[in-house]
Amino acid sequence: MLGNVYLCGPPGAGKSSVAPLLAALWHGEAVDVDALIEAADGRPIARIVEEDGEPAFRARERATIAALAQRENLVVALGAGALEFAENRRAVEASGVTVFLDASLETCERRTARQNGTRPLLREPGALARLHAARRPRYLGAAIRVSADDEWPQGVALAIEARLNDARAPARGGERTVRVKTAKPYDVVIGENAVRDIAERVRPRAGGRVAVIADERVGAVAEIVEAAYAAAGFAVSVTRVRADEALKSMDGLAMLYGALVEARVDRRGIVVGVGGGTIGDAVGFAAATFQRGVPYAGVPTTLLAAVDAAIGGKTAINLPSGKNMVGTVTQPAHVAIAPEALHGLDERDKLSGYGEMLKYGLALDAQLYRTMRENERAIVSDPAHALDVIARCVELKAESVARDEEDRTGLRALLNFGHTVGHALERVAGYGALRHGEAVIVGMRAALAISARCAALDEREREDADVHLAGLPVPESWRDLDAEAIVAATHGDKKRHAGGTQYVVLDAIGSSRPHDGVTDDEVRAALREIGLR
Repeated sequence: MLGNVYLCGPPGAGKSSVAPLLAALWHGEAVDVDALIEAADGRPIARIVEEDGEPAFRARERATIAALAQRENLVVALGAGALEFAENRRAVEASGVTVFLDASLETCERRTARQNGTRPLLREPGALARLHAARRPRYLGAAIRVSADDEWPQGVALAIEARLNDARAPARGGERTVRVKTAKPYDVVIGENAVRDIAERVRPRAGGRVAVIADERVGAVAEIVEAAYAAAGFAVSVTRVRADEALKSMDGLAMLYGALVEARVDRRGIVVGVGGGTIGDAVGFAAATFQRGVPYAGVPTTLLAAVDAAIGGKTAINLPSGKNMVGTVTQPAHVAIAPEALHGLDERDKLSGYGEMLKYGLALDAQLYRTMRENERAIVSDPAHALDVIARCVELKAESVARDEEDRTGLRALLNFGHTVGHALERVAGYGALRHGEAVIVGMRAALAISARCAALDEREREDADVHLAGLPVPESWRDLDAEAIVAATHGDKKRHAGGTQYVVLDAIGSSRPHDGVTDDEVRAALREIGLR
């Protein structure tokens, strides 16, 4: 159940107009918070604010929202400033789903031009523009965002209904396809049969062969891929490799090239990598550079790879001087994600993947974060319960990749939430001591502490998220690492600037931005705050 539907957005977005139309589609009851306050008080909002002051109005608003949160099946038009207050946000989040009606400033100015007398906070010149910009970070924390520039409110209501239907779709059994809109678009298919049906979705050209290169620990998944292509009539070879850092060396690359030569694969064929991030990096790089590029399909077998490394086209091998020093950005032809491919994970791998998935919720999608927090045990214990969550993470990654395919403009930066300290922890602890997602969990705790100092993150929201992250079973060894070594390791981050390091910070759960110039002292303080000894 989604509970109530709460419409938020700036003045003029159309919340009061859309609410009854959506309620009719949703078979619910429409209510308008401002209208309820006016009816109870006997005065319009403008008079309440003028005669009693804004704090008195906000107290009435808070009580009204708290009462509505105790009811069900409502479509609620919130006041434009309601979500600026943490108590209102908590009531809304606990009782339903929030929808942001995203209307441009020009649209809002046009719609409110004749209403300034009834909107006391808009009477000063430029007030709407200031509020439109200042409140947007809160609105972006909504679970659903739809364009509200359409002058036909019924169209906006229909768009919301479609998104709500997606949100309440069953978590198991269904198949999701996410289109990654790069220069050469491709599909990421998430579902029970995504791997078994791979030969129906991505095939060699006439005369082409299939080379499957798989982590030796996931042989059963490789056999499914092999059987799918063999049943479709293609010549298939399978090579099983040890998927450790040695595979990402020059010697490992030479071995992979040898396997492709032995498989007699050429540019008409396809290389299928089956495994986690190491397979995607190394086999993806081998495919991208063998015979000037052979199409590559990914079958991720870890949660971490499924929601991150498998999407976006980054491939790389290491040099003695550093990790991922030689690589390409070459998009795959296809990615297949199925629960049967994820069942072999150990508990730490599952936790590592969960940590990476939390990044998307905390940085980009508040509703995703709440869903994960409420269903943590089910998601971590059984990948079949995680398909909807995986699909949403993939959607968010796909949107970022489409905006910055080659990772040159910085638009992917928000995906680095928690990663600056996380990468530093991995380096200082020694690669392998902490799984990547475990280090990111600790890194996100540090980023939350930095956000409380350098951004607009509400302290109670920070504390709530930190309590959840701190409760995850990350090995305690990180607490004994040297703080100065960690701070020094952050200096190697590619987002380092003269005045400090760029961190991704939160203005609210689900609303993030890059912040330049975080100082070493601020990082030290954050590390102390989260429990570094």
